[in-house]
Amino acid sequence: MIKGYCFLVLLLTTIFSYGQEITFHENTSYAARKLNLVQKLNKSGDSLILESGRKPIQQVDILNDDYLETIEVDTIKVKVDLKKLAIGNYVIQAKVGRDWIVMYMEKKLDINEILNDTETKDSHDSEKVIITDENVSKPDQNSDKYLLKENKMYWVVYENNSQFSSGKTMGLKYIDEIQDLISKIELELKTKYGRYNKLKVYEVYDKSKFMQKQLKNRKYYKSKKSKFFNVSPIYNSKDLATYESKSE
Repeated sequence: MIKGYCFLVLLLTTIFSYGQEITFHENTSYAARKLNLVQKLNKSGDSLILESGRKPIQQVDILNDDYLETIEVDTIKVKVDLKKLAIGNYVIQAKVGRDWIVMYMEKKLDINEILNDTETKDSHDSEKVIITDENVSKPDQNSDKYLLKENKMYWVVYENNSQFSSGKTMGLKYIDEIQDLISKIELELKTKYGRYNKLKVYEVYDKSKFMQKQLKNRKYYKSKKSKFFNVSPIYNSKDLATYESKSE
């Protein structure tokens, strides 16, 4: 009974860590061929590469019923990280010039990889783990500091404005991803090339309605009033940057 329970725990842990397989369906329409648009996964299969042979790619959207992410760029080649996407089916649309090229992607579990990995872990189940203060996870202070709530979704806007590149990524995120982004931006603001980067986090009240509005108008998150999200960001890196500049 205990061994069966341990196997179930290991299986669930592995599902969230490994065993994710992505199937990508490219657009073979006349419009995509006219633009010489390359659409493919990278060698490790965890990122999407889009490259236009004629006009710059302006925007890439990834969406389904529960998720929306928008990447605004102005370049002929874009690499989109797919690792953090949840299991499910997605529509990917890229704006190239006046054309929207629509693609599809499925992210599912690779059961064989999960079982093989679980068997390897199960063979070492006799090893003892000593629990100390160092390996016990502690609550992240960011969740209290910025009033982030578990099981809530947030609209996150990240702008990269370094001398090497510029672009904007916007998407619905959960608390764990936001904590990572806050830590990242607060480090970037202390560097020479990252001090102009920006991060804003908005609490979303009605995910479906917000997504509908945002898809129709990519500037909807800048609204002065809305019933579907808090128009005042609960985190704004600009405030931190202003404080640090005054302290110098």
